[in-house]
Amino acid sequence: MLSGYGFFRSETGEVCKIETPDLILRISTADDIPDFYEWEYNTETIKYFSIPDNQSMEEVWRNFVHQSEDPGIVLFTVIKKDTGEKLGRAMLTDLIRGWKVEIFRLYLADVANRGKGYGKQSMLALMQLIFEEYGCERLYFDHYTGNPARGLYDHLGFHFEGTLRANCRKNGILHDVELLSMLRPEYDSLYPNI
Repeated sequence: MLSGYGFFRSETGEVCKIETPDLILRISTADDIPDFYEWEYNTETIKYFSIPDNQSMEEVWRNFVHQSEDPGIVLFTVIKKDTGEKLGRAMLTDLIRGWKVEIFRLYLADVANRGKGYGKQSMLALMQLIFEEYGCERLYFDHYTGNPARGLYDHLGFHFEGTLRANCRKNGILHDVELLSMLRPEYDSLYPNI
């Protein structure tokens, strides 16, 4: 475990909270839905995601309930540790423990909170969870071409697998996405002291 990082478990033994030096990633609850709605209504927040513009609160609720009931999906809310301010969210999908998982969504809603290392801390926390707790052999995700977060992904050691042309639809427009991944041996080599 990296210094300043830690897992906290629920009564059932599942990780329900991850702490980093500056953040808490905790399992999302229904109380977070108004924040998700507000954040995802902001076009700057969802610029590089396939989240449709102008979702209704009902759609956000419905998506949250559906996702919460799926055992292959894990939802986190990202919180600033010293103030308790909610900063963003993360979503893991396609989770098959011992094999693979996708980071389907990770964002910091307010652009003022970007560039402070919070995205890196969130990614490292999720990577530890995925490889150390879930025992996955493959972590993957895609992102819109041109996403400025690509520099972080390269820095963390993710491998570019290719461009999926016209793979995502947002507001009726098709977008290319880049597929990135990390395998367990690569993680172990890059982060041997975790």
